[in-house]
Amino acid sequence: MITVLRRLRPIPALLLGVLALNGCPVNPATGERQLILISESQEIAMGLEVSQQVEATMGLYDDPELQRYVSGIGETLAAQSEKPNLPWSFKVVDDDLVNAFALPGGYIFVTRGILAYFNSEAELAGVLGHEIGHVTARHSAEQLSRAQVAQIGLVAGSVFVPEFSPYADLAGTGLGLLFLKFGRDDERQSDDLGFRYMTRAGYDPTEMVEVFDMLGRVSEASGGNGIPSWLSTHPDPGERRERMERALAEAGAAGVGRVARDDYMRRIDGLVFGENPRKGFFRGQDFLHPDLQFQLRFPPDWPTQNTAQAVVGVSPGKDAIIQLSIGQGATSDEAANHFLSQSGINVGERRREPVNGLPATWATFGARTSDGTDLRGVVVFIDYNNLTYQILGYTVANKMNTYTTTFRASLGSFNRLTDKAALGVQPKRLDLVTIDRSMTLEEFARVHPSTVPLATLELINGVQQGASIPRGTLVKRVVGEDPPK
Repeated sequence: MITVLRRLRPIPALLLGVLALNGCPVNPATGERQLILISESQEIAMGLEVSQQVEATMGLYDDPELQRYVSGIGETLAAQSEKPNLPWSFKVVDDDLVNAFALPGGYIFVTRGILAYFNSEAELAGVLGHEIGHVTARHSAEQLSRAQVAQIGLVAGSVFVPEFSPYADLAGTGLGLLFLKFGRDDERQSDDLGFRYMTRAGYDPTEMVEVFDMLGRVSEASGGNGIPSWLSTHPDPGERRERMERALAEAGAAGVGRVARDDYMRRIDGLVFGENPRKGFFRGQDFLHPDLQFQLRFPPDWPTQNTAQAVVGVSPGKDAIIQLSIGQGATSDEAANHFLSQSGINVGERRREPVNGLPATWATFGARTSDGTDLRGVVVFIDYNNLTYQILGYTVANKMNTYTTTFRASLGSFNRLTDKAALGVQPKRLDLVTIDRSMTLEEFARVHPSTVPLATLELINGVQQGASIPRGTLVKRVVGEDPPK
């Protein structure tokens, strides 16, 4: 992670007592006193800033109708909360992870990945309600306030730090908001608030039990690594199911309210499933981008990652980085001028030299991080198909000689993509089938083949192995092939 927490000195007990008396108003959502030193307007401003960074970094899923659908459900739930007048925003990000998260001020995101695993509108409402609960309970503001009181600083690294992160371009206080981890008590509280809001909005809260089951199965199938954010600090899904079942029994709400299974299922028919190769994919160490029609080779054995803003590779020793992104300029010369004129950049050699026949500007540079670390690197700006690409390789100064040849070979590998198979690749998608007779999922897979394992079909349909699916049920399958090897 590129966020560092550092304790400076303890808080005097007397100061804590004064804050407890004067700085802890009662939250109308939770009925509890909270230590809040951040105003609501500050929360909204922080949330807005980071939400814009999230959209730029992760990208929004390109389906306006689905975006309106999710937003409408979220707004209905938020209207039932104790903070209906916040500038609520509900958006789907183009990420295949099973994830959902909330930012202060009412900015809430779900991934297309988690949408593929829901089987009703009520399940989606339960998760949105949970995230709304984090906002109304002001969990982020409370954490940041406690951090201020304890004099804990959030120190954000920059792109010139020899550590790899897909969110390396996020900086400032907003960076910390993305990486705040709520405690288990906060998560239980958000579960309770989500139950409250979905019930008020007329949804059947029983469906939230199905969500806990799904999260548990997905986490188990991935060895605990499939839901890195949403479950990382949440109570065990089994425990959450038990708590929800007790709440249902006490409220007498089981089986009461809107489920909207078929309506939801039809909304996600055609949803991209898994990674979308049209946005770029790796074939070995070669990164291929069908939409933009280019390719780039990363060094052997370097771990790589493709994000909406950049494609990054990090050396096995984590002491060097190569990053591909869009340059800031209409031409390679303009982009080079913008990059090299940044404060703290010391320009070395600069020259015009084509890359595989494409106009390009090369430069070497030096820089110094805030902690005094000297860096050295090489960068090339390439004009291609009305865009200017920036490819950057850098390392600590005393290792530049070790990596110079590696950097130049990788940066100079940028080329046109002409492989017809790669250019024509398409993502896998959900395909909804109404079965004409009762059958098990195993029978369904034989009659309606998928390009994912049976275990994946069980997860996305919420069906146990061997269970009979009634006639007339909408069942998900996955169609489409993996990118060519």
